Amino acid sequence: MKPKKILLALTLLLSVWVQKISSQESDGVSTPQELLSIAISDENLWSELEMNPNEVSKIYLLDHGVVLNLPENFTINGIPFEIIQKNQVESIGDFPMVRVHTLNIEEDKALVRIYLSKKSNGIEYNSNAEFQFTKQNLAWVLTNKL
Repeated sequence: MKPKKILLALTLLLSVWVQKISSQESDGVSTPQELLSIAISDENLWSELEMNPNEVSKIYLLDHGVVLNLPENFTINGIPFEIIQKNQVESIGDFPMVRVHTLNIEEDKALVRIYLSKKSNGIEYNSNAEFQFTKQNLAWVLTNKL
C-alpha cells in the first residue's frame, strides 16, 4: 500500500509542477502582447479620434520608459507597429501613435493605460483609456474599462 501512496503523491506533485510551468509560460512574453492587443484594438478609443484602425497601414508605439517586452514584428490585426523614441515623434507625419502610460501585470490581474494620438493639419488629437483585466482559467479577461 505504501508504494501506491508514494506513487499517488509523486503524481500529484508532478501535476502541480506541470500546471505551474504552464501558468508561467502563459504569463511570459505573450502576456504584454495579448493585453496591449486588446487595449489598442478598442473601437471606442479609435472612434473618439474619428479613426478606423483598419484604414491605417502602420501604427507607431512610443517607447518612453514602460518595459513592453514585445516581439520585433509586433502586429495587431495585421497592422504593423513600429517602436519609436521621443526624438522621432515629429517625423511620423499623420500616422497614429500609441503611448503606453501603464502596463502593470500581476499574477491574476493587470492594468493597461494607453493614449492614442493623431495629427491632422498640424494639430494633435488625443484619446485615452484604462483597461483592467483579471486572469480566469489561464486567459486574460477584460473586466473594466474607463
